[in-house]
Amino acid sequence: MTELPSLTPQISVVICTWNRSRLLRLTLEQMTRLDVPHGTTWELIVVNNNCSDDTDSVLAEFGQRLPIVRLFEPTPGKSHAGNYAIRQAKGEYIIWTDDDVLVEAGWLQAYLDAFAQWPEATIFAGAIDPWFEQSPPRWLELVFPKVASAYAALDHGPSGFDLTRDTYPYGANMALKRSAQLREPYDTRLGPRPNSGIRGEEMIMARRLLDAGATGRWVPEARVRHFIPPNRQTLAYLREYFFGSGEVLGMLGRNDTGERRAFGRPLWLWKEVVSAELDYRFGRVFRSPENWIEAFRRSNVARGRLKRYVSGRTV
Repeated sequence: MTELPSLTPQISVVICTWNRSRLLRLTLEQMTRLDVPHGTTWELIVVNNNCSDDTDSVLAEFGQRLPIVRLFEPTPGKSHAGNYAIRQAKGEYIIWTDDDVLVEAGWLQAYLDAFAQWPEATIFAGAIDPWFEQSPPRWLELVFPKVASAYAALDHGPSGFDLTRDTYPYGANMALKRSAQLREPYDTRLGPRPNSGIRGEEMIMARRLLDAGATGRWVPEARVRHFIPPNRQTLAYLREYFFGSGEVLGMLGRNDTGERRAFGRPLWLWKEVVSAELDYRFGRVFRSPENWIEAFRRSNVARGRLKRYVSGRTV
């Protein structure tokens, strides 16, 4: 009997995971409810980034319900795991999400429609709604629109448009042509890893592609919900997040080599740390959260830049 050739998946959905098996189980359960259009072939790549929990057992539970491809990347760091997935993926397009995300039933269809409507586009961004484990504190509700990026929350409205370097996608809900990601993999200096708050791997990758002439589309119909546990509903978490954002800016550099310096850093950056922190502390006493949160952000971004500062080109 002649063996039939196997179908090459049209789409590769990728999740990189590290020690979040409880949430991963919820994510995969939701994936089983996807409306997969007739004739669509797809694979669900899950990269175990050296987990020490029961991630493998969770994946085994869904082996007969989802087209899971199990990969293992021992080097810590989401960017390492993501780059391994890119090399192993079979689809023409890669759709990215996370191990703490619930996708809507029409999520896959929305991206397929976008791929068909804009075949020349390289990058696609979908909407990300917050999924709070418990009711957030009042101050966070008040400032959430100003700190949404810290929670990977994203909503540019109900109408599609062409992406720019200021409307880049977030990794919890984005899609790219695999050929582009092979040319522009994730910078492994960036991205979540144990004991590091540095992010920015998706932003830098998307901006480099857009700067090189790639085009992108906002796909509002592709919606997901992103989990926000209580320990992230705190100023301590936001301080760590914005400090990490500053580290990215410091690592990537900027053209200010002629500035006056103190201890090897630009004097203006030291001033920014002091003035923003004082503004924040004064504001906590006399102002509403909507007013002091920006000073809080500036202070911690500046602190991160101080730690990682190098001269050079801003990306």
